[in-house]
Amino acid sequence: MRFDLKLSQKGLILVAIPLAFQIIFFVVLAGLIAAAEHEEMIAKRGERITSRIGNVSKYLIESEMALIGYGCRRMEPLLAAYEANDAQIPLVFEDLKKLTKEVPDTATSITSLEIAVNQLRKNMRQSLSNIQGGNWMPAVVRLAGQSTNSYFTVKHEIEAITRQIRRSYITDQQEERNKMRIWAALIVMLISNIVITILMSLYFSKNVSGRLKILSENTLRVRDRKELNPPLEGSDEIAELDRTFHSMSAALTKAEQTKAEFISMISHDLRSPLTSLQFTFALAEKGAFGEMNEKGKERFSKAEHTVDRLVKLINELLDIEKMEAGMLSMVPAPEELDAIVKRAFDSVSGLAEKKSIELTAPSSSLKVNVEGDRIVQVLVNLLSNAIKFSPNNSRIVVSATELPTGVKVTVADEGRGIPKEKLKEVFDRFAQVEHADATTHGGTGLGLAICKAIIEGHGGIISVDSDEGVGSRFWFVIQKAE
Repeated sequence: MRFDLKLSQKGLILVAIPLAFQIIFFVVLAGLIAAAEHEEMIAKRGERITSRIGNVSKYLIESEMALIGYGCRRMEPLLAAYEANDAQIPLVFEDLKKLTKEVPDTATSITSLEIAVNQLRKNMRQSLSNIQGGNWMPAVVRLAGQSTNSYFTVKHEIEAITRQIRRSYITDQQEERNKMRIWAALIVMLISNIVITILMSLYFSKNVSGRLKILSENTLRVRDRKELNPPLEGSDEIAELDRTFHSMSAALTKAEQTKAEFISMISHDLRSPLTSLQFTFALAEKGAFGEMNEKGKERFSKAEHTVDRLVKLINELLDIEKMEAGMLSMVPAPEELDAIVKRAFDSVSGLAEKKSIELTAPSSSLKVNVEGDRIVQVLVNLLSNAIKFSPNNSRIVVSATELPTGVKVTVADEGRGIPKEKLKEVFDRFAQVEHADATTHGGTGLGLAICKAIIEGHGGIISVDSDEGVGSRFWFVIQKAE
């Protein structure tokens, strides 16, 4: 049978089970302690009974000795001692009856002892009458004989009661066993608590912590656009959260697909007319529509620049969507780094010449394991940005450094630099250092995001160091060819 419990119910069980065991153990321990206390009380009662029986024997002997002394010497203090000791005997028996009230066997023995003692007391009172009547010598002799016989009877009864008390009441060995039981209960309680704690911890770890770990892993899978783990079973809050997370992931995936389809559709619908416009502008430049005045040429030039910018934006949007969707695969191959840098320089040389910017790259014999066209695209984007934000007659240097982990390529310019608070944002989509940059310098804000996607697609890293007013150094690390 399977129980679907909420987290609050599982937490309650986690607390209730150890608590229930604690209560059970404390009840058992309390029972053992109560039993030990009861047996200790019985032991003390046995000691009191034994003590009282000893008092009976003591009072009998002292009263008899006082009576014999009185018979021989007729001294009143001896008579008073006899009467005092004799008066104590009934009081002792009253106490003994109270102590043995709940122990029938011992109470019966006490009654038998009382009968024997009373017979001895009766004999002593008879002897006292004879002594006081003047016939003291025969009375004393007879008292001594009768006392001897009665004393042995009393002694026999006392010994019988003593043996019975030893059998009926707790002994030292029993007291030691009681202590051992209590210690055993404490040890069992301690071991059981440890075992229960371990079992409950394992249950919590497997049922709660393990499932939370799966949920946490799913968040990383969503980030990395990977398939999620199978949905968690159960009806508790974690399972509900996991189901919500799967629904959210499905919705995000659908939204991404819809967005990609939308961008693809818009790009296709825009690219066709823009291509036609580019073709028209090319024909106009060749004079296919007749000669244009300077103002017309200027207008055509601005329009052509705008169309080129739109085409570039569409191409970059398609590139970055393909990269993020994992549809743009990289096919690395050994390439000469100098050849890649030269191709990038050739692509941006026109822009550099307009601002009289010198492009330099120290000669290098390094080879890298990359898809050449994509690394050229990265360098072209970095060089284009460097040219845009560098002053006229400045210098841009592309350098390469061999590292144990690969090859580090750096593009250093002498431009305005990037504020520190903007460094973390430069590789985001549509990021601009200043809001006016898109209008003043052109660009879509997607170039660096594409660079990041390409470099990470090669298993490398890309970053930037910058000092305001001095320049920026964009660098990336790629795999070295063997």
